[in-house]
Amino acid sequence: MKVRARLERLRLKVGDRPPTGQHDLVVAVPVGSWMADDLPPGVHFNADGRVATVVFEGAGPDPAVLAELQKRLAAWGNVITATPDRCIASSL
Repeated sequence: MKVRARLERLRLKVGDRPPTGQHDLVVAVPVGSWMADDLPPGVHFNADGRVATVVFEGAGPDPAVLAELQKRLAAWGNVITATPDRCIASSL
């Protein structure tokens, strides 16, 4: 296989991935909800770190925590906040 073909295959596999430390999705859910998956309150990341789950107590997540995560959100990323009475999705 030629080098050019190898580079093209590599670009197709990883070319659209965000830089290390960026997130594709931030999800904020109340503690004890089925979406929290029995996680304790706090910020939790999936295996590759591209999805952040904020588990919160009370009426909503801490705005400072969400602001810090939004700084590292990829250009195509979304923030979803779920409370017992509503779900809000926003893209930046």
